Amino acid sequence: MATYTTPGTYYEAVDLDSGSINPLRTDIAAFVGIAQRGPLHTPLPVTSWAQFQSTFGSFLSQGYLAYTVKAFFENGGARCHVVRIAAQTAATATDGTAAQPADGHASIVLSVTGFVKGAAVTLRLDATHQMDALLREVIPGTRELVWQTPLPVPFRGAALECETGAAASRNVLLDAAGIPTLQIVATSPGIWGNDLTIEVVHTSTTATRTRDALQPASRLSSLVSTVSGFAKGTLVKVFQSAAVVAYLEVSEVDPSLRRIAWKSALPVAFNLSQPISFESIELSLSVRDAGKLVELFTGLSLSAASAQYVAAAINGASTYISVVDLFSASPVPINLPDPLAANLQHGWLTLAGGRDGIAAIQVADFTGLPGDEIPRGLRSLESVDEVAIVAVPDILIQPAPPVQYTESVRVPYDPCLLCPAEPAPAAPLPPPLQETAPAFSLDDIYLVQQAMVDHCQRLRYRIAVLDAPLFSAGGESRELQEIQSWRQRFDTSYAALYFPWAQVYDPLHLGGRAVRMVPPSGHVIGTYATYDLSVGVHRAPANLALSWIQALSTEVTALHQGLLNPMGINCLRSFPSRGLRVYGARTLSSDASWQFVNVRRLMMMIEKAVEYSLQWAVFEPNNGQLRLAVTNALTVFLGSVYEGGALAGKRDAEAFFVKCNASNNPPDMVNAGQFLAEIGVAPAIPAEFIVFRVGKTENRLEVTE
Repeated sequence: MATYTTPGTYYEAVDLDSGSINPLRTDIAAFVGIAQRGPLHTPLPVTSWAQFQSTFGSFLSQGYLAYTVKAFFENGGARCHVVRIAAQTAATATDGTAAQPADGHASIVLSVTGFVKGAAVTLRLDATHQMDALLREVIPGTRELVWQTPLPVPFRGAALECETGAAASRNVLLDAAGIPTLQIVATSPGIWGNDLTIEVVHTSTTATRTRDALQPASRLSSLVSTVSGFAKGTLVKVFQSAAVVAYLEVSEVDPSLRRIAWKSALPVAFNLSQPISFESIELSLSVRDAGKLVELFTGLSLSAASAQYVAAAINGASTYISVVDLFSASPVPINLPDPLAANLQHGWLTLAGGRDGIAAIQVADFTGLPGDEIPRGLRSLESVDEVAIVAVPDILIQPAPPVQYTESVRVPYDPCLLCPAEPAPAAPLPPPLQETAPAFSLDDIYLVQQAMVDHCQRLRYRIAVLDAPLFSAGGESRELQEIQSWRQRFDTSYAALYFPWAQVYDPLHLGGRAVRMVPPSGHVIGTYATYDLSVGVHRAPANLALSWIQALSTEVTALHQGLLNPMGINCLRSFPSRGLRVYGARTLSSDASWQFVNVRRLMMMIEKAVEYSLQWAVFEPNNGQLRLAVTNALTVFLGSVYEGGALAGKRDAEAFFVKCNASNNPPDMVNAGQFLAEIGVAPAIPAEFIVFRVGKTENRLEVTE
């Protein structure tokens, strides 16, 4: 400690991290599935349902992801990571050597690989003419793509480029010469981007003129009355009369001298002894989503030297679009986007070509493959260390009836009325192309769920929540048999299986119904999070009343659960006056030591906390001082776990032990650079079966457990 001789206040740096071990969060979940929008195969943290909607959109008829995340937050979840998946892009072209069907009902292509029934396909006739169509059928033998509706006449028999899979909506802004100058692309794939419209206008926010001073003879700069609003890269209209006009780019601004330097010299047509006027020229770009103004960018420039360069100002800042500068060869200012270009409708550019890429989703899109250049699905979660629970609800997606669109009812005009008839309504916009949900077999579902188990076992510190499939059985007894057979496919303490499905309120009203059946994993993981945050990971995640749930797909009775619970099938049940609850907390392990979810997760937390918090011990001198420090840290940590109720025993000596001394660290191990600390804990086992014995003794009522 320093010695002080002069009275005063002194600062000392103190390292508060003394090698202590702290419990880690175990409530953070990860969901992999199908969403309306958002980046693909990129885990993004979400802390509320509103944040999920802003990033990934809302409910979708072809996916359960939104319903699952909503259930998670409604039941106490606080934080999760969401991974959106979609089919990879596949492309082909019509076969120029084959006679194309004249009626446009189909197209014969070079390859049908990647094209599936119910998928959306973008057909390009040329650079400016394209359309989207839905596939009714794919016939591999004849390499024939059969369309839901016949193609328009210009596309029949023509040479077409065909593309399917996920794609972002896009379009180009043309300059005054009709040359593409800016490409606008939706920030993520999906048909949601087809609702985006872009308006661009030219603006002038500042102006000045030369002041009464001798102007530089080099014409590479001008002395002006004010430089306010002018900056490097600003495009400036310079004029002295209607006939003497030029366009220059600012290369530098000197406020102290009120001087603007130009990237190129002022033309000789300008008389330096006469006043010269300057006006800035900027772009303003507005974005509308389904007609609603959502973003506005002003003061934009096409100069890469400008701080308001259009690509730098929009990309990353916009939630809806990104911009690609196509570097039009037209001279300034003709290269600026033309607000009156031929491809605009009433001044607005409509994005097109967005595809969800849902129908062609494969098992590998959920699981990823070892050789993927960019990790997909579950593999993208390997880099997110804080995840402790994993669910993949959309591998269980079931076909849903399409959303019905009805025209508004118009009252016939009464010719006897004095008022003139109302104008005819505009033709309704065609409904968006909705891809059908993919169809997965039970074997496909097993492959994904087994991949979830492997993922958790490999990463050690997370557990998979498995949803029971919706079996095709018509009878209740058959369904119970099938769920028992399904359970026999797994033997692991890193997963838990839940049955049956939940019925929740459906804002989409698919098929005219107010509710929709969804996998229970969102509700279940919300229960995990609630108890993790309020009690601790040692609390069994069961017997909590569920929220945002109307009913269960199957009524599970006590008799049914008596068959399922011993097998490790956790049931959701309905209780009179107590609501709907998760009523099971078992893993899929055949080992009795690991049959409870909370025991497995408690051990995960302890192991992870110890591994992470003792990294400081690496390369420390392997001596008695290190063994003592590690023993103290472990003892304090396990003592806090015991005091929290996670461990069994009347005193801490019965709940855990730490052995780290010379007996298990002999000289030969020390000389080999190895260090060993042995830990033993006695997790508290859930009180699954509580037995009350009621008897009468000497006219007294006694109750024992």
